[in-house]
Amino acid sequence: MSGGAFDYQQYHIEEIADEIEQEIIKAGREIPQEIWTKNHWYASSFDDSDRTYPTYERKTIDIMKRAVYVLRMAYIYAKRVDWMLSGDDSEESLAKRLDEELRALKAKYPGGKYTFKEKDVYYDKECERFML
Repeated sequence: MSGGAFDYQQYHIEEIADEIEQEIIKAGREIPQEIWTKNHWYASSFDDSDRTYPTYERKTIDIMKRAVYVLRMAYIYAKRVDWMLSGDDSEESLAKRLDEELRALKAKYPGGKYTFKEKDVYYDKECERFML
């Protein structure tokens, strides 16, 4: 693994983006039975008749989508600077790799926020996440 100037803390930024993205994906969907019975928090926090994840207003979802984009951008910047400060990249490669990764981010998130390109969402039982 390269880097280390920031003690690899930039990965926490990416994890936060992943968690927000999961909340967007789950919003309003039915909580799978295996999660309902496995996680006592759901069973004690929600009425048994309403087995859905929380829903959010459109404006709130848009804010969350923008947060995912900004956090992913922050992660890219932190990672690229980390690699340069750790001696893994030169200043020239910092600029080149940063540009490449930011272009890829903009392609994945057109308009500067997370967008659903596919409607099919499934639940991955192994890692307990909703996937696109």
